[in-house]
Amino acid sequence: MMALFKLLFLAIFCQVKGKDFVRQPLDYYDYIIVGAGTAGSIIASRLSEDVNVTVLLLEEGGDDRGYATVTVPAFCQETWRNPKLVRFYNSEPLPTVYQHLLNGQAQWPRGTVLGGCSSVNNMAYVRGSKHDYDRWAESIKDDGWNYQHVLSYFKKMETVTNPELRDSHYRGLNGPVGVTRSQTVYKLTDVIIDAFRDVGYPYNHDYNAQSMEGVARTQHNVQDGERVSTAKGYIYPALHRHNLHLVIASRVDKVIITDRIARGVQFVQQNLTRSVYAKKEVILSAGTIGTPKLLLLSGVGPREDLKELNISVVSDLPVGHNLQDHLVFDLAVSINQSIGLLPGILNSDWAMAEWNILKKGPLTLADSGVTFHTSTTQQDQLVDWPDVKILFSLSPVATNTLRSFHYSPTLLNQLSVRDNVTNGFTFWPMLMRPESRGILKLRSANPKDDPVIIPNYYTKSKDVETMLRAIHICKKVLQSKPMVDIQASISDVVHLNICSQFVFDSDDYWACAVRARPRTLHHISGTCKMGSKEDITAVVDSQLRVRGIQGLRVADASIMPYIVSANTNAAVIMIGEKASDLIRGESLPPTDLHTSTANIWFLENIFLCTLIVAVVTVLMFK
Repeated sequence: MMALFKLLFLAIFCQVKGKDFVRQPLDYYDYIIVGAGTAGSIIASRLSEDVNVTVLLLEEGGDDRGYATVTVPAFCQETWRNPKLVRFYNSEPLPTVYQHLLNGQAQWPRGTVLGGCSSVNNMAYVRGSKHDYDRWAESIKDDGWNYQHVLSYFKKMETVTNPELRDSHYRGLNGPVGVTRSQTVYKLTDVIIDAFRDVGYPYNHDYNAQSMEGVARTQHNVQDGERVSTAKGYIYPALHRHNLHLVIASRVDKVIITDRIARGVQFVQQNLTRSVYAKKEVILSAGTIGTPKLLLLSGVGPREDLKELNISVVSDLPVGHNLQDHLVFDLAVSINQSIGLLPGILNSDWAMAEWNILKKGPLTLADSGVTFHTSTTQQDQLVDWPDVKILFSLSPVATNTLRSFHYSPTLLNQLSVRDNVTNGFTFWPMLMRPESRGILKLRSANPKDDPVIIPNYYTKSKDVETMLRAIHICKKVLQSKPMVDIQASISDVVHLNICSQFVFDSDDYWACAVRARPRTLHHISGTCKMGSKEDITAVVDSQLRVRGIQGLRVADASIMPYIVSANTNAAVIMIGEKASDLIRGESLPPTDLHTSTANIWFLENIFLCTLIVAVVTVLMFK
């Protein structure tokens, strides 16, 4: 009976709603958008709001509906196991450097489905620090990208569902993307929060408001118990528009550029190559790997690299440089109580019933539900600019899961002690503002070949030092009373062979360990850097126009001059919203942060206030 219920559960919510996609596009459109990912979905939706323009959206992947791993938050990690949803890219082998990674290669999953990475990530909604965007604006010499300006777009795109977060002029109430702050499902979540407070860190009511500092309950792109991707929030509601055509399973191989003007694109669908042309603009939103690869194939990139591959140079620009990423390190902890995520909970009949009927319970939680941000240097503390984030798993991550991190068999064997730990959790200290920079190049002129990716992780010593400070915070928290009460201790007490020359638990030991197994959090950014006209390292200007090419823009994570100190998805949604306005020649006014919440409420409800005053006046003189 229960097995039948599970099948019914999957069948009910996994039904595809059945929108028809365009199979044969027209020859001409006003706008052609390459990539229906996080940003591309938004731009297509926003531009097609104007019934007088035509929009073509080309996507290499397929529909993201009909997958439990996409819809149900708790199953999000399983998206990586489905090649219909995710494509993996490997960095170049560096076995003598990344000695604890399989073949010495970092591995990057990218969403190849409508909604892109917003359909396959863990849904964490973190905007980043105000200083991230002020630094962007300063570096590109355009205040239109400073915090007060981008905040207006963050507010436009979100619908905050928690009543306790809605009464804030930092938050949005009517956007396409739902945001929900997690509620306590497991007791361990409260213990972790109490532990950080016990050692002096504040509890942060809303890290997407004035400050990020402290421990907080995580906010996710979840609404009514389900993931809200940009496909769900923007594309599917717009598919009825006659001026928006969406073509899936189509690989764009080249931007057609003549006389330094982007005329259209060449793409392959069902083994047939065809061209389609843009009357106004081509917008590339193929992601931090796909966008630079497409530019390079089109002759836009470093001159010498293109000449080596016999690609005609259209514009000599540093495409593929400035690659940045967030790195994490896993630190497993054992405890003496069963208060976390125990085996079998997520697949239990009661959990599935609670989600299916009420959209509540453990299946609505994508991760531990708790996150931590802090500044580890005195300089950053003075301005409240976190350089470290700590995430958590409510169980010791077993080797079966670690295998998906591309760890080597040797390391997996050494970490197999975790498989014997029933009760525990995992710290994930994260490097938020790396100084190391990588590079992406073409492997060949064949569009089917993956690019050459050299991430250069931890090539800057400051990155290692910052990660060590993050590990020290984890160890400090383990000494708190709430952690002592549950006998929390690091379970990875085995000496990693590659670091055996160092004393276990010393800084030298941990520095060796983090260098040997740099794990990406899949936030690669910056390969088509936005910059001022004087910046020779920039690929696009502050209007997102590719330098020297008319009618060609880029809008995705690749334009970030500096990676934000947060999960990148929220920032990319903002980029999609702002890019749409830039293309249309529009702009939202900056948010006034000096106006009190009460004053903003008054301005937004001035008619009601006037009516109240009138009624009171009448009663007084009656």
